[in-house]
Amino acid sequence: MENFKQNKLFYSSLIAVGVVFVAGIGASYWKYTDKNATAAKLYQQQKNSRTLLNGHTLPTATDSVSLTPANVDAATKDLVDLNAQKDQLKALIAGAAEARINGKDMSNTALASEIKQSVDEWTKFAADRDIRMLPNEKCEFGFRRYIRNPGTSPKRDIVRVDQQRQIVDFLYKTLADSRPVIAGAPAPIVLESIDREAVETFEKIAEGKPGAGTFAQPETIRNESDEFAPTRTFRQPGLVDTLSFRVRFVGTTATLRTFVNKVRNSGRPFAVTAVEVSTPSADTLKLLGATSTVVSASAPTAAVPVTSLPGFFTADAAAASNSKAAAPAPKEERKVVIRQAPAQFSIQIDYLTVVEDKPAVEGEPKK
Repeated sequence: MENFKQNKLFYSSLIAVGVVFVAGIGASYWKYTDKNATAAKLYQQQKNSRTLLNGHTLPTATDSVSLTPANVDAATKDLVDLNAQKDQLKALIAGAAEARINGKDMSNTALASEIKQSVDEWTKFAADRDIRMLPNEKCEFGFRRYIRNPGTSPKRDIVRVDQQRQIVDFLYKTLADSRPVIAGAPAPIVLESIDREAVETFEKIAEGKPGAGTFAQPETIRNESDEFAPTRTFRQPGLVDTLSFRVRFVGTTATLRTFVNKVRNSGRPFAVTAVEVSTPSADTLKLLGATSTVVSASAPTAAVPVTSLPGFFTADAAAASNSKAAAPAPKEERKVVIRQAPAQFSIQIDYLTVVEDKPAVEGEPKK
């Protein structure tokens, strides 16, 4: 200690040199480890670059595809073509803008009034056009929860519910115009119901959860008989949204065929997802007041007799031919081939809507 006190400057310098030496060793080690990390990153980048340049074998290709200017240009063109095809498919699904059925934004009380007015008009339309309905089960065209509970109105999805109202109007009037004309008047049908998907009571399942894109109904909400959850649908989460409807009526296959063709050829984005056929009850047939329609075919007609023969035939043959020509033709006989009885039909229809791409938020990459 005495020696340190007598040589403070020397020992202080020695300590400072030691500290600098240790700090130098630490800095060297830090630089060394940082160099190794940088070298590892550089090696990985070089490896990735070599992989891209050497090429990657795609599952559908036999030759590897490398990151050459020609391949980059080809990939860019493919992306442009793919986006163009995607836009064409969207336009094809959505249909022409003037043919789309769009809902209107309004208050829920105004929508409830529109629904009531529409149901009254549809009921009067049925009476005017001889569209019969079940006497003990009045048809409210999918809006029973609002018609039978005065004062109630949709609480959410106002635009979509109004869109459903307008779609029901189109489907109903198309069905009325699809009946074959018999004896100068449209054939009668029994309209059991037009059901709809109650979107304002179903909660949409978020993406990433089982059943994403579909609707689940809270247990506290009771389904009405003219509301249903579709079992088959063209809905694709993030791509195509749908509104599902179900038309139930009793009539002939000619009405069904014409109705389906009219809906498909309307130019509107409809898709028929299911058709079910069953036998109607005796009471429904009695209400329809229809009997089985007989479809018949004519019996084979007699061969047309020859009235003149070439001159090299004998006179006897000519006389025999003339006598056959004078004989009266046999009376046409109609035979029953099949009896067409009215059937009960249930047609499920989707109205398609293309989901528009959401613009990416600033600073967030577009998905």
